[in-house]
Amino acid sequence: MNPVSQEHVDQVRRIIHEVLAGRASEIFLGRVDGILADWGSGKLSAAQACEKVQKTVSLFIDENLAKEIGTKCAPVVMREPIVKK
Repeated sequence: MNPVSQEHVDQVRRIIHEVLAGRASEIFLGRVDGILADWGSGKLSAAQACEKVQKTVSLFIDENLAKEIGTKCAPVVMREPIVKK
């Protein structure tokens, strides 16, 4: 996988932080930022990062918030180019 545009990573980060505002600790948000950093460096695809964030939020905070994150992040994830190996 290739590194992704930092703009896309920042856009998804803003969405997630807005949804979780007041509901998640700074430590939890740091873990989410770590997942997004893996996406930004090319270790994960946008879809993989989004799924991992959703699972984490669903498990530790709230399933409905995880669904909201997925819905709001979908347009950004869909813009990621598909790179064939």
